[in-house]
Amino acid sequence: MTRTLSAFRLGDVRGIYPDDIDENFIEKFAHAFVGQFNLTGKIATGRDMRASSESLQEALNLTLSSIGIDVIDIGLCPTELGYFASAMPEIDAAIVVTASHNPMDYAGLKCVLDKGRAITYDRGLSDIEALMLASYRHPQAKGSINRVDYQERYLELLRSCFSPETLDCGGIALNGLNGTAATMAEIVASSFELPVSWFRKNPGPMPEQGADPTNPKLVAEMKSFMAQGRFVLGVAWDGDCDRCVIFDDQGELIPTYYLIGLLIEKHLKDSPGGSIVFDTKLSWNTTEMIARYDGVPVPSKTGHAFMKQKMHEHNAIYGGELSSHHYFGNFFGCDSGMFAWLTVLNLLGNEGPDLQELIAEQRANICITPEINLALSDVDAAFAAVLNQYQDRAVRVDHFDGLSVEMPGNWRFSLTRSKTEAVVRLNFEARSGSEILLEEGKKVFKTLEAYQSDESDWLERFDIQ
Repeated sequence: MTRTLSAFRLGDVRGIYPDDIDENFIEKFAHAFVGQFNLTGKIATGRDMRASSESLQEALNLTLSSIGIDVIDIGLCPTELGYFASAMPEIDAAIVVTASHNPMDYAGLKCVLDKGRAITYDRGLSDIEALMLASYRHPQAKGSINRVDYQERYLELLRSCFSPETLDCGGIALNGLNGTAATMAEIVASSFELPVSWFRKNPGPMPEQGADPTNPKLVAEMKSFMAQGRFVLGVAWDGDCDRCVIFDDQGELIPTYYLIGLLIEKHLKDSPGGSIVFDTKLSWNTTEMIARYDGVPVPSKTGHAFMKQKMHEHNAIYGGELSSHHYFGNFFGCDSGMFAWLTVLNLLGNEGPDLQELIAEQRANICITPEINLALSDVDAAFAAVLNQYQDRAVRVDHFDGLSVEMPGNWRFSLTRSKTEAVVRLNFEARSGSEILLEEGKKVFKTLEAYQSDESDWLERFDIQ
């Protein structure tokens, strides 16, 4: 039986500290990373706000510098600052110590090569894992560690892409979820003279349940915060700031599905004929918006590394992922919380329409449910049971990224294995109205009930957005 390391996921490295990832793991990873990609120059490293991250980054820096790498330490930062650093001509790769939105007892690594080139399990991570299991040691050599601030350089890029005059739409509520967003967003807000009010601003400790900005409890917190003032919109980021969600002036969460539609429209109006990357958990509105504005659709598997690969392969102008990752061609094809919120501000502009007006047509044409996380005892058996129940009646069955089933009556659903958590994501959408979706959706849950491995009420979040 092939040995594996549990922290290796399909698109990054993530696990419990110190059980799955500790300083010894990081040392072995550094040796294998440099060896696998034959790196000899400079590597940028950063970290998130977790209690373990400073020690893990220190172990990473010391190991890299002991095997001939000149380490550029960018310190406490949003992950996207690592992506930005990787695009600098002097940098060969970037590694950010972060477990993203996972709870504080997690640790992880997000890695890219030069110019934001992603690394997946099939393209690099599995080889690194094999080297670690084989106790690979890279030859010793003299390197260095230098602290460098890339924030001002990144701000220059943002100022070249956005004009302060187009971002003046009124008061903005910002929620950092005690992650690293404020380390960059505060500088951006000051530079663009944006009237912002912060909630959960300081890095760490983040909420007990983690820093997923779509978590219902955290969404309710944000709505309560926004009720205390007058805001045009609200913005919340996850722990490492590469996911961005938007709230309207009443503190209601704007479904990312419809926000992606708005950003597709904007980017294709700016760059007609461009390629748009999207994950396929929900797809009808996305593909219709791409077709309406003469874009080129590029489906991708769910996950930031897969999306980045597609962005690079197709020189795409924008990519939208249902998990609230937004990818930008003018940000090296990488996901960015900073580009995301500034782009939304740009959409609103001076006294422009509100967000609900902007998405009203999309909502009228296609309705969806919130994404529902399922803990299943036997995922393969559950998928087989669903396939057996629906394939004979289905209009279309797709196995591109999990299981997607389109049914008569203009409704569909998808089951997708999470790339970062031990859950399956279930999504529904319909063209024909909410009634059929609610009625038929409950039958899908009935099929899955035999495989439920927790006591949560799946139907609790089963409503129409």
